[in-house]
This record gives sequence, structure tokens and C-alpha cells, in this order.
Amino acid sequence: MGTVRKSILLSAADKYFSQMLLVVTTMVMARTLTPVETGLYVVANSVLMLADNFRTFGVGIYVVQTSELRPATLRSAFTVTFLLSLAMMAAILATADRIAAFYGAAEIGHLLRLAALGFLVVPFATPIVALLQRELDFRRLALLNAAAALTSSGVTMALGIAGFGPASYVWGFLASGVVLSLMAFAARPQAGMFVPSLAEMRPMLAFGMVSSSVTLVNMAYEMLPRLALGRLLSLQAVGIYARAVTVCQLPDRALSSALQPVVLPALAARARDKGDLRSSYLRSHALMSALHWPMLVMLALLADPVVWVMLGPQWIEAAPLVRMIALGMMALAPAFLTFPVLVAAGRIRDTLWSSLIALPPSVLLVMVAGTISLEAVAASTFVLAPFQMAVAFAFVRRAIGVTWQEMATASRDSAVLAGATALVPVAVVAASGQGFALGWLPCALAIAGGALGWGVALRLVRHPLLDEILALWRSAAGLAGRRGLAPVAGVE
Repeated sequence: MGTVRKSILLSAADKYFSQMLLVVTTMVMARTLTPVETGLYVVANSVLMLADNFRTFGVGIYVVQTSELRPATLRSAFTVTFLLSLAMMAAILATADRIAAFYGAAEIGHLLRLAALGFLVVPFATPIVALLQRELDFRRLALLNAAAALTSSGVTMALGIAGFGPASYVWGFLASGVVLSLMAFAARPQAGMFVPSLAEMRPMLAFGMVSSSVTLVNMAYEMLPRLALGRLLSLQAVGIYARAVTVCQLPDRALSSALQPVVLPALAARARDKGDLRSSYLRSHALMSALHWPMLVMLALLADPVVWVMLGPQWIEAAPLVRMIALGMMALAPAFLTFPVLVAAGRIRDTLWSSLIALPPSVLLVMVAGTISLEAVAASTFVLAPFQMAVAFAFVRRAIGVTWQEMATASRDSAVLAGATALVPVAVVAASGQGFALGWLPCALAIAGGALGWGVALRLVRHPLLDEILALWRSAAGLAGRRGLAPVAGVE
């Protein structure tokens, strides 16, 4: 547990730094690009992310979870990734103009052709990053990711302010890919892993076929509604909806993005040691929901000032969408555990079946809602999120034997924390006379009251998160002490 906690701490520092940069970049670019320009980038980026799934093809996950890692494994990982990257680059270049014509926006084609160049660079980082994840070497991973994120944000904001428009994001993506690959090689200067080899291509492709299919189905669920809204409504509607989703994903990214790189390697190691995955799943959900649910509740209550601060007044139409999506997403608190638990349990095919059962109907419902309004699309989250989580949990139950009653018990104290967090903010909103459009002072009071309510409830119910916070504090103090920093008072 000590190694895992330190890995989580380092991963959290990495991801929180990246999230801070994301927030700053979003704030700058929201004031630089119009909703229509944002919609252009969102459509192009959706196509690129679908292509990127085929490029990765689950190769990194294969390296992390395989029981025996040999030099040929890393060489095959690079070779397979590089060949798939070339294929995806060629496909994007061949279809860019057709995609642009479909949306009646020539600039989408330019963005796609420019971004396709990045597929030549990223494969050189893939085997090294996967190797570092397998070894739980999150100190080096944090440095790599921080440098890449800083490069991406810096280039994007600089070019956005200079008037490069949506292409600013693409140039940031290209620059970060170059930096990540160079720094990855500097961290592990082993040129031998880039010698072409197809020795383990067959098992890698067999694993990747399932893994990438899962990712593809999940990404299709996320991206296809945005692509469809571009035709059903408008590019401006796509921009507004995408920004609302970005704001709602901040709590999840702040939490699961820090845990996700650690969870799969840790669970895979636990499974190899014949450990109990059921208790790990329940405890992880209890810890995650204790933070995730209160944050989403606060976001829903303070959606108007959050949108105003993050995006600016031109995006205020996104606030009602944020409110609905944030509340609906509370049902997805355990979702980040589904894939790593099933993979660690040796049931990767179940991850695909879960996605195939839950997501196609979800896409259909979102598209139907898109024929009505953006508000209907946001409201559909109240149906889709519980449905998706119920399907996923059915497969998790079969894999590790967890029951609904155990899940309810693991969720009970977190629900109390969410309710306690909401008490003061709800009172402030009710007493303000301005509805959700709070001024600076009421907003500050709501935030302070929410934090106080969460802290008091955390202590009163003796939530296991309190023990983890203290353990992480001691780990952080230990890391600081080994670097010759001053000891923290009261921490042994």
C-alpha cells in the first residue's frame, strides 16, 4: 500500500498540474475563440481522437498487464504502434476534404491534415511510457507528462492570442508530442526497443482488438453525439455543449485522471499475487465517491459563476447544461474502476460486451434528444449515466463477486458527505434572491460553507478517506524529508 500511495501522490501531482494548465488554457481560449471556431476544433478533434484509438490499439495496456515482459515485447509494441500510426495518418489525409465537405467547413480539412503529422511522432513514446507505468515509476512519468502539458498549453495559448484560431490547439498537440517523445527517450535511452520486430504481434493484436474496441465504443459514445449535433443543430451548439461537458469533467479529471494510471498496474500486480480484487474495488469506490459526489454537487449549484469565471460571459448559455450534466454524472462515480478491474481479473472481453450493451442505445437517445434541443441532450444524462453504470456493474459482479448491498454500504457515507456539502450552498442560493446567478460574496460563502460541511461530515462519519488523507500527508512529508526540505510540524 505504501508504494501505491506514493504512486498515487506522484500521479496526482502530475495530473493536477495538467488540470491546472487545462483550466488556464480553457479560460484563455474561451475568450479568444468564438463558439463557432470552438465547434470547428471540437469536430476535428473528435475525428482525431477516434483515429488515435486505432493508433494505440491497446498496445500500452498489453505491456502493463502482460505476465512476462521481454525485450521483444517492447520492440513489437513500437513496431505495431508505428505501423498503425502510418495507417491512421494516411486515412486522415485521404478523408480530410470529404469530412470538411460534410460539415460545409473547409477549415476542418486543414485542421485534420495538420494534426495528422503528429501520428509520426507519438509512437516513439508509447513503449517507454507503458514500461514506466508497469514499473509504477510515476516520478519520471510525472516529469514527462508535465513537460508535455506545459508545452501544449503554452503553444496553444500563445498562438491563440496571436490569432491562429482553432489551429492553435493542433500546433499545441504537435509540439507536445515531440517533447513527450524526446523526453521519454531521455528517460530510457534504449534505442534497441525501436528496432522493428513482429515477434509478439499476434498476442498483442489479439489483446488490442478487444481493448481498442472497448475504447472505440466509449469514444464513439462521447464523440458521435458531438459530430451529429454539428448537423442536427449547429457548430455553435457543438461548441457550447462541448464546453459544458469540459466543465463537468473537471472533477472527474481531477480525481480519476490521477488514479487511472496507477489503478491498472496496481490491480494487475494484486491479481498476479492472488490478492482480493473485490475489497480493492469497494474501497476505491468509497474513496472516489467521497470526493467526486460533493464536487459535482458544488459544480451544479455554482454552475453560473463557474462558467462565467472559466469561459466568460459569451458562454453563459452553457450554465444550465452544466447543472444537469453534473448531477447526472454522479451515477458514474465507479466507472473509472470497471476497465482495470475486469482486465486485472482476466475478463477483458467483458469490458467490450459491457460497452456494446450500454453505449449504442445511449448514442441513439442522445441523437434523438439532439433533434429537440441542447437542454434535452443534457437532460438525457439522468437516464444514460445510471443505465451505463448498471450494465457495467453487472459484469463487475460476475467477475469479482461484489454485491449490490456491499456497493450500497460503500456508497452510504459518501452520500452523507455530498448532502452535508450541499447544505450551506443551497441555503445561500435560496436566500440570495438571484437564483443561481450568485455574486462574488455569496459565491465565496457557498464555497466556504460547502468545504466546512464536507470536512465536518468526513470527521463525524469517520470516512475511510480521512485515513487515506493522513497516510498521503505522511507520504508527502516523507518525500519532502528525503529531499532535504524542512519537516512538517506534527507529522512523524
